[in-house]
Amino acid sequence: MAGAKIKGITFCPPAYSVPIDELKSAITKNTRAILISTPHNLTGKMFIRVELGTIASLCIENDVLVFTDEVYDKLAFETDHISMAPLPEMYERTWAAAFALRAPESYYVELKRDYMAKKEILVEGLKAVGFKVFPSSGTYFVVVDHTPFGLENDIAFCEYLIKEVGVVAIPTSVFYLNPEDGKNLVRFTFCKDEETLKAAVERKKEKLKRK
Repeated sequence: MAGAKIKGITFCPPAYSVPIDELKSAITKNTRAILISTPHNLTGKMFIRVELGTIASLCIENDVLVFTDEVYDKLAFETDHISMAPLPEMYERTWAAAFALRAPESYYVELKRDYMAKKEILVEGLKAVGFKVFPSSGTYFVVVDHTPFGLENDIAFCEYLIKEVGVVAIPTSVFYLNPEDGKNLVRFTFCKDEETLKAAVERKKEKLKRK
């Protein structure tokens, strides 16, 4: 919308590691800004310190700003969230847009405990159904490979899931600059009550069959 030329860097499962060499080749003196999301809103990936450090170094070297979406920072499960702004020389390159909540830390401790229990219900359930489940270190999303069930792509699978199983998933191809990169993957969420999650798993166990 702003007339910028977009260069996308695609993360690949299972680890969704940042392809460092590709990133370095994409950033030049003409680059104005980098957009990142951590915990990542699609995959649940948490950027590790070495990845953020590399991005920071490239920003300093090429005089680049960072727009960083960290709205799921309180929903980091396996490791602590690392923010971009406190890294050396990055505070003035990172823009803070808004504070959504000013709740006490105890609220987030309870929230995290609640979501970890729900995450376990969904992940173990999806594995039992027959999905290949990829790691999600943060957010409340889980990405899976739907191909064991024989549908041609993520959109066809999600449509089948709604009509025949009564469960909703998100086709991930809509998040990719090249939709083909996401055609084998769909995303589920566990920000539901436990009974809803258990019911969804049972429906999939009953009605989804491997092809």
